[in-house]
Amino acid sequence: MAYMRNDLGRWLAIMALTATSAAAQDAGFDGAFKLRTGYGLSNNQEDHLDRRTLGLGFDFGYVSPAGRFGLELGYQYKPGNQTNTDLSAMPVAVGATLDPSQSVDSRKSQVGGLTLRASFERRLTGSEWSWRLGVQVGGAKFRQEYIGDVTDGVRYEDTYNGIVTKTTVPLSPFVGVGYAIDARQSIELNVISLGYSSANYQHVAGTVLGTASSPELGGHTAKDSVIVRKRSVPHLEFGYTLRF
Repeated sequence: MAYMRNDLGRWLAIMALTATSAAAQDAGFDGAFKLRTGYGLSNNQEDHLDRRTLGLGFDFGYVSPAGRFGLELGYQYKPGNQTNTDLSAMPVAVGATLDPSQSVDSRKSQVGGLTLRASFERRLTGSEWSWRLGVQVGGAKFRQEYIGDVTDGVRYEDTYNGIVTKTTVPLSPFVGVGYAIDARQSIELNVISLGYSSANYQHVAGTVLGTASSPELGGHTAKDSVIVRKRSVPHLEFGYTLRF
């Protein structure tokens, strides 16, 4: 009986030591590589952007009894396709008209740049699920390419092209949940309010008029401008995490 008690004591000591080692491994510093894609919950066609986003980052954190505090350096990209704008919304100078059948204004935009994310994540007790919240800074350089050739078909023809950019450092808060596939891999689902400032080139058609026999050709962009607007667009994010 004494032997059995001693043996049982040794096994209990080994189990306690193992549990202590596992807990020590769970706490402390760690790192992870993250891939994510997102989908815009609203479609702002005025900015000529797609709904989708792409992102990646290296996340370094500290695991404490309260949860994991993370800091991620990454890159975000939100593309756009070449799109013909609605010419009915283009401003026209006094005395001029615009013939949409003989005119075109095409745009292509994108948003992207380096990001910094600060996050807090906590595992639900006895579960592979966790919840997180945080904020993303940056990733919001807006770039728009434009090219246009607009006319009334008789008295003027305006041609213009170029690139406008707008760089800001917005705060984009997010909340989400995660699920641990195993000790190294997990997936996540977030909702992020993606902030950026759009820069939309605004052409005023027909500022220089000619005659039917002598139409005016050229750039005619003296009254053009760039309209800047702040945006905050909710996105649903899907992510994959690989810890190292």
